[in-house]
Amino acid sequence: MIKTVLVATDGSNHAKKAVALAIDIAQKYKARLVIVHSMLRDANSETLRKLVTRKDLTKEQRHLLDNYEIDMQMTLAGSGMEGPMVALPAPKEVLEFVTQQVLDRSKALAAKSKVKDVKTRVIGVDPAEGILDAARKDRANLIVMGTRGFGELKGWIVGSVSHKIAEEAHCPVLTVK
Repeated sequence: MIKTVLVATDGSNHAKKAVALAIDIAQKYKARLVIVHSMLRDANSETLRKLVTRKDLTKEQRHLLDNYEIDMQMTLAGSGMEGPMVALPAPKEVLEFVTQQVLDRSKALAAKSKVKDVKTRVIGVDPAEGILDAARKDRANLIVMGTRGFGELKGWIVGSVSHKIAEEAHCPVLTVK
């Protein structure tokens, strides 16, 4: 019997499908739903902008999201450091409001589907380890996740998060395309 469904989301299309399926399963089994998200530290500003609903951000948050890369590049140039333009990591504040929106959207979908017991959790730096740890702590009977997320290049190089979880999880893992 499925009592706890854990779903991992990064806001990508595959993750959205995984969330929808996890909600459906939790509803049918009257199971608890645990929604986990790992802050997208490696995501570029374009990806982060696609994940947020701008109208739900403050003016300051919109400015920070739109300009953090430019502001950092200007600071580096002003300090005399020159080099190629590279993608810079987002400030923690940006990652926090992106994370909150991704989790809030998933939680709202669960509430709309009348899933009664929903918990959200922000997991650590390594998504695979964080998901596995959350699944153990929350005693998940099923892990649902997308086959690909925003970390596609890294996944090709070091192995995908979904592959690692399928190999190491203590419970069944359902991957969604």
